[in-house]
Amino acid sequence: MTDIPPQQASLRASDADRQAAVDRLEQALADGRITAEEFQERAAIAQSAVTTTELRPLLADLPPQQVEVVGQRHPESLVNVLGDVRLAGGAELPRRVGTVLGDVRIDLRGLRTDAERIEFDLWTGLGDVDVILDEGVDGELDGFAVLGNRRIELAPVPRTPGTPRVVVRAHAVIGDLRLRSLAPGEPVSRWRRRRL
Repeated sequence: MTDIPPQQASLRASDADRQAAVDRLEQALADGRITAEEFQERAAIAQSAVTTTELRPLLADLPPQQVEVVGQRHPESLVNVLGDVRLAGGAELPRRVGTVLGDVRIDLRGLRTDAERIEFDLWTGLGDVDVILDEGVDGELDGFAVLGNRRIELAPVPRTPGTPRVVVRAHAVIGDLRLRSLAPGEPVSRWRRRRL
C-alpha cells in the first residue's frame, strides 16, 4: 500500500488496501520496527478498517514503502541473429548470450561486484566469443570451438583481492573463443594487433 494522498484519505478501503497495510506491518515486524504485540493490534485494526483514513495512522511511524523501479531489469538471456552482441560490465549482464553470424564480446573491465563467482554461457555460429577481464581477475574458459581457435590470455599477475572468479562456458562453430585480460587503459584491439 502506498501512502494515501490526503484528498483520498476518506475513501473506502479495499481488500487490497487492507492486505497491503498488513503486509507492511509484517515487514516492520520482521525488521524489528514493531513488537509482536504492536503487530497484532495494528493488524486487527487494519483488517477491520472501513476507510483508508483508518489505515493511515497504523503506518504513519513506519518508513515509506519501497517502490519497485521498472525498466531496470536486465534480460537473463540474449540472442541475436546477423549481428554482434557487445556488452560491458558496468551494468547487470545477461547470463546466457548467443548469436548467429556475429560476434559476442563481453568487456568486464571495471566490473564491481560482491559475488565470488560469475558464470556466463556463451555461444556463436559463424562468429567469435571474446571475454575481456581486468588484469588480476581470475578466469576460466570451458567449452569448444569447431573450426576455430580457443585461447586463454590472462596476464600472469597476482590475483586482485575481492575480485570474482569469472567462469565462461562457450561454444563456437566456425569461430574463435578468447578469454583475455587487459591492463587499465589498454585498448581492446590489442589482441587483434598481436595476432597479425
